[in-house]
Amino acid sequence: MSTRVVERRVPRSALSHPAAFTGLRQVFGLWLRRARTRRQLDALSDHELRDLGLDHGAAAREAMKPFWRG
Repeated sequence: MSTRVVERRVPRSALSHPAAFTGLRQVFGLWLRRARTRRQLDALSDHELRDLGLDHGAAAREAMKPFWRG
């Protein structure tokens, strides 16, 4: 009696399909936007922060948050 090994493979089309990575792309895009906007917020002058209705402390706290935190 011989035993047969059955290999289960994920079809190549499933791995290369763009929708397979949509969730990851969205998360990475969000993280990049957060990092970029927090750097920009940190670079604003006191006058620009006042225009936005923020004080320096609030802007500094937001700019120091890690990119993965909302």
